[in-house]
Amino acid sequence: MTLTQNRWQLRLLALALCLLPSCTTTSGGSVSASAPSSQSVQSDRHFPLLSRLFFRHAPSTNPKAPAASTGPAAASAPSPNALPAKNELFSNVPDDPSIQLYIDFFEYAQHRQFKKWLERSHEFLPTIRETFRQEGLPEDLAYLSLIESGFSSRAYSRSGAAGLWQFMRGTGVKYGLHVNWWIDQRRDPVLATRSAALYLKDLHEEFGSWALALAAYNAGEGRVANAVARTGTQDYWKIRQTRAVSRETRNYVPKFIAAMRIAKDPAKYGFTDLNYHSPVLLRQEVLHHSVEIRRLSQAMNMSVPEFLSYNPQFIRWATPPKLKEVSVNIPATFPADLSSRLSSIPASGVNPDVPVYRVESGDSLWIIAHRFHTTVADLMAANRLQSRRLRLRQKLVIPRHDDLESSHHHERLARNAHSASHESSRGWLDHRIRPGDSLYRLAHHYRTSVREIIALNHIPPRRTLHVGDHIMIPVR
Repeated sequence: MTLTQNRWQLRLLALALCLLPSCTTTSGGSVSASAPSSQSVQSDRHFPLLSRLFFRHAPSTNPKAPAASTGPAAASAPSPNALPAKNELFSNVPDDPSIQLYIDFFEYAQHRQFKKWLERSHEFLPTIRETFRQEGLPEDLAYLSLIESGFSSRAYSRSGAAGLWQFMRGTGVKYGLHVNWWIDQRRDPVLATRSAALYLKDLHEEFGSWALALAAYNAGEGRVANAVARTGTQDYWKIRQTRAVSRETRNYVPKFIAAMRIAKDPAKYGFTDLNYHSPVLLRQEVLHHSVEIRRLSQAMNMSVPEFLSYNPQFIRWATPPKLKEVSVNIPATFPADLSSRLSSIPASGVNPDVPVYRVESGDSLWIIAHRFHTTVADLMAANRLQSRRLRLRQKLVIPRHDDLESSHHHERLARNAHSASHESSRGWLDHRIRPGDSLYRLAHHYRTSVREIIALNHIPPRRTLHVGDHIMIPVR
């Protein structure tokens, strides 16, 4: 297939997806999400659009193949994703052609990528289903992560959404997730799933419809509430025929239904060579002080990458220094006495008063290490730096060495006795320069002196403070 043909196929695909909002239901009846007969009739009646464009995969309507809806021989082995009928979501939906269009899209145009998502789904499905079951939600909602993140806890969007459930920062914090420079619990597969369940439950209670709840999950409660008020109906399938919501939201529920149908019976849609990942069953232990990730992984007899595969929420070299309780995910098969081993790990030595330093013009690792009385090696280890090159305004965590007893450390403190005496009795605060700030005003506000601020930050004479810069303020 030539490059020109590929481009034309992609253009036709984009055109078909753009026309989705104008699609109307072909019949007033309903079709069961689990009944293959109506889908087979539709495929026999009209050859799917995308199967004509992306013909690398044999369509299910091949006349040489046995009919999918007749005879006991057509019954395939149950999918590993199959759920009891009572847990089915959207068992009755309008026969909307956009659903079939998305099925064709996943089956033909995005076959390779969708296959990866299906294979990866089994890592988290047991945990997600159990959580949703505990919250009284339909277990089929677990497949929402399929179209949100492809079941990747490390997924990020351009808009800033993160994790399995693509929480925005504000929504994540609202539902109990910590998101800061040290940790992003939107990426925690256990905590984020619990928050997603609570959020979906709230949306369903607000709108009384799972279709509208999912639309609100995509667009936000306010936009969907406005759409209901503007259209005068609480029927999502009627609202999506208007322009009261965005095109993405109009197509969100059909896209979810298409993905759910494929996931529950992948062989029917051409996904016959799936190599599912092994399920990851986790339990949580609570830490009450900051601990280095390296020490945590050693206590669990893991490498750091393996530990982070269970705990992608940790994005720095240690757990957050200011959180009183931090959950750590460990495999459920680990011995019960692991909690005592984790609690006995010494504190990380992170200085909570100086969490970060922002790189300025002219800085180098050596200059920063000398300024904060540490070493280049410690700086690189604390920030997981692979090279010594720094970017302007890059943030670096400054490790504290109060607990080190090496002779080299004491010699360095001896050479900086005056500074060390200040550090032993004082802490540092990170201050961001605002309009109107000056060294005199900062010294007066924090009850320190201009000379101490200059000495702590190694500020050159006649330096101008720029709005947005960060400087360290000595405080008692």
